[in-house]
Amino acid sequence: MSWTDKKSIEIIKQLRDTFNVKTFLETGTFKGINARLHAKNFQEVLTCELLKENFLSVKEKLKNYQNIKIFNISSPEFLNSFVNKYKEENRNDIVLMYLDAHFYDSSLPKEKRFVVLNELKVLKNFNKCIIIIHDFDNGLGHITYDGQPLDLQLIKKDLMAVNPEFKLYTNDLSNCDIVKPSIKDIKESGLVFDEETLDNLEYAWSIPRLTYRGILYAVPEELNKDFALKRIWN
Repeated sequence: MSWTDKKSIEIIKQLRDTFNVKTFLETGTFKGINARLHAKNFQEVLTCELLKENFLSVKEKLKNYQNIKIFNISSPEFLNSFVNKYKEENRNDIVLMYLDAHFYDSSLPKEKRFVVLNELKVLKNFNKCIIIIHDFDNGLGHITYDGQPLDLQLIKKDLMAVNPEFKLYTNDLSNCDIVKPSIKDIKESGLVFDEETLDNLEYAWSIPRLTYRGILYAVPEELNKDFALKRIWN
């Protein structure tokens, strides 16, 4: 949920403007806070949520947002469907893909527990995109399953198969600017002040591991210094 970090919100808008992005895709809708925020920043927001309960709740909450479409399917299915439609329509625009559909199922074999790997495999050779991966291990808070962190070693092969020309960047502690759980800070960051937003922010501020989360940015061209991100690969 990079929406908790004001700096990450601004970086996403910078990427939008630099690459003329109209479409924001999100995997892992959860409470819909991120989708609602970026409905103001993009012409089209497409998001998927696998859990039926979450999907129905968010669909009702966001029913008045005409540029948000929510899908109750798995994220690999969602991305595969989008890519096929994109090709059918002969599109050539850059799409921003925000991958945040993490879940843990101990019954799955280890190689299946990171949903992001299946998402990247679906996107192989789809080079008309920017990919943002939340909860990435760059020294800040991140996902770890069975001792394996969500790091560059884990995803590099599948990520670079999407676009071998990707330039990779991450955030760091020095450029995090976390939204405080107050009416003033929430509204100033462009978010809607409601109980769910406040609850999520209070949870995020409970311990540093949750407050400061790692984010990976994979972009098709080198970024200028205005982005203030750390280059880590290619």
